[in-house]
This record gives sequence, structure tokens and C-alpha cells, in this order.
Amino acid sequence: MKSLKAVLVDDELNARENLRYLLDDFCKEVDIVGEASNVDEAVNVIKKNQPDLVFLDIEMPEKNGFQLFKEFKEVNFYVIFITAYDHYAIKAFQVSAIDYLLKPIDIELLQNAVKKVEESLNFRKSNDRIQLLKENKKKLQKIAIPYKNDYVILNINTIICIQADRVYSIIRTIEGKQYVASKKLSHYESLFQDDGTIVRVHRSWMVNTEHIELYSKREKQIELTTGEIIPVSRGYKDSFETIFSS
Repeated sequence: MKSLKAVLVDDELNARENLRYLLDDFCKEVDIVGEASNVDEAVNVIKKNQPDLVFLDIEMPEKNGFQLFKEFKEVNFYVIFITAYDHYAIKAFQVSAIDYLLKPIDIELLQNAVKKVEESLNFRKSNDRIQLLKENKKKLQKIAIPYKNDYVILNINTIICIQADRVYSIIRTIEGKQYVASKKLSHYESLFQDDGTIVRVHRSWMVNTEHIELYSKREKQIELTTGEIIPVSRGYKDSFETIFSS
């Protein structure tokens, strides 16, 4: 399955064709979405196709490969330099190229360079997801609880647990208060699904992970900081343990 969008930049058509053949045969994860024969053309191709990776020649007429970086305020693609000249290596890594390959291209080195890009991209995406969860967690600091004919505004960190009660939910706080809200437990499960603070552990219970004092895997139960014991059911055990141990 192709996972990397790539653009080839080289002023020699034969060089681009040779690289295309090598990638097609030995780097199946690479999807070539565009080609360019000079820097100015490359800028347009990159902006149009938003590639993950650019294979970039250095010695080209008018502008060399290094000048490509000056055309972008932010370089959000990886670069593998491919050149016949070895004396550019230090400069290549100074501009944060992920690798530097000499012509003629060694297949194993090409595969290793592509693998570096794929691993770096996966790591970056993972970090982006983690950052997004952190941002969502920061945003969700308070919730409005429909209570009787009004709304009660609660800070998330004051909620100890939420218990299902037929079509209602009982929300308990660290102050010892409880509110019978006119929402099912599934509503709160959906509300907190990207937050990771208050999690479902049983068909009848959600708990605030910040207020867990002890989790017994053997007894399959949680002790909260208030001393309350909450059961953990088999259906939610694995997902809870993943969150709790992270």
C-alpha cells in the first residue's frame, strides 16, 4: 500500500526516469505525484501536490537544489538529495535533508532513505495526534449539567465519577455533591471520548482517572480517592488498562 506522496526534481529526464523505475520496483510505498526539471517548476508542483517527500537534485541550471528551501516559509516535506557530487553532503544535512544519495543510486541505500522518511512521518503524525488530544483536554475544562430546570456548571477536575441510572446519570463530585442529569451515560462517554480524563469502565460507571487511588486487576475494581469502590467490567477492562497505564 502506497503511503508516501513524492515529487521528483532533476533537470535530466533520464535521471528522473531511472529514479521512477527504481521507486516503482523497490519502494512500493512511494506514490510519485509529480515531477519537475528546475526549482521554479518544483515550487509549483510541490504547492499543488503537497508531497510528503521530495527527491531533489542539487546541480541544476539557474537555481540549484538548495535554493528550493528559500521559496517556502515553512518546509513541511522531507527531502532526499540525489546528486553526482559528494562535496555537498555537509550542506545538505545543514538544511535538514533526511538523506543524501549519490548517483548511480544504490538500491539498498534508497530503500533505507525512504524507510527513514516513512518512520519520521509516522512519528510526526503520532505526535500530532497526541498534541490534539492535549489541546482538546485543555479546552474541555467545564461542562454544563442539565439539572432540574437549570444548568449546573462543573469543573471537570471536580467530577469523581458518573453513574448510570436508567435514562439519567448521577454525577458525583469531590465536594460530596451529586447531580441527577437528564442525559444517559452514553452521552458523557461520547463527550469525553477524545479527552481521556473521564472514562467508561462499566456499563453503569465512568470514572475520573485523576481521582483513582488504586486499581486491582485481580478484583477488577477501582478505588477512588474518596474511598468509593467502582467495578470494572470485562468489556471495558482492556481499553481502561490501556488508558490507565499510559
